[in-house]
Amino acid sequence: MGMVLLRDLDDRFQADLWTQALEEQGVPHLLRTFEDTAYDGLFVSQKGYGRLFVEDEWLSRAQEIDAELAGTMLPEDITLTDLARRLDHTLLDPMAGPAELEQHLEQCLIMGAAAACIPPWLTARAAELLAGSRTAVCTVAGFPLGFELGAAKAREAAALVEAGAAEIDVVFNRGLALCGELDAAVAEMAAVALAVEPHMVKVILETSALGPELSARASGALVNSGVQYLKTGSGFFGPATPSDVGILKAAGAPRLKVKAAGGIKSLDGALALIAAGADRLGSSTGWAIYQEARERWDA
Repeated sequence: MGMVLLRDLDDRFQADLWTQALEEQGVPHLLRTFEDTAYDGLFVSQKGYGRLFVEDEWLSRAQEIDAELAGTMLPEDITLTDLARRLDHTLLDPMAGPAELEQHLEQCLIMGAAAACIPPWLTARAAELLAGSRTAVCTVAGFPLGFELGAAKAREAAALVEAGAAEIDVVFNRGLALCGELDAAVAEMAAVALAVEPHMVKVILETSALGPELSARASGALVNSGVQYLKTGSGFFGPATPSDVGILKAAGAPRLKVKAAGGIKSLDGALALIAAGADRLGSSTGWAIYQEARERWDA
């Protein structure tokens, strides 16, 4: 039988997940990685990790498995309310002011969003406008690069909680992690968590920069740091993918939850991330996603 392409794979972790699922279902398959790809004796750099092929007579079943793993199937029990309670509706436009904030918060309240993620300088105003609602005030520290001193991040986070923030999304120092000082980067996050305890802390890892292996190691190291969430990225350096979510979910479970952020522009994209394990979704288009869901589900 001939082999046909099922999908391109982003990284080794995704390859392991897909091949294991196919093996469990008895689907004949072939994984060809790009690690050893050569042309005329020279190694060729290619985007991604490799390509996954299956026997053509098994393609239909393989596509069902692929859809489940990729999160393209609608979770059976999700409702419009469930979707809204996963949304961190985001307004981190540096040009945004009080007028934009008020419109944003009105959308949050109509949806019943989990949180409104807003610029630090608007925290106190947001806390006043959201008082008594189910929507939490979320803001950012060390944003978006994360290379501030750890003590400065902790002070900033504490000041934001004092101003009314209930949740802090703080940027991980990936420079420390990438140069072999992962423990120091984790210690910074632990200090932030301690400074704002018992308020929620979400660590922005920037998985696209760290890569899958270091993202997994960092996630595991953060399990006992006192933070509550692992976040794929800031949204400034690439989109969140189901693969990213799966890596963080596997490494941080069961103690840490996962927030996906970056490039979430549609309902299908949101559902794919939820199916992959995302507990929260950070998106500046949360309102549009909510409206799309309401129309599609006739809610």
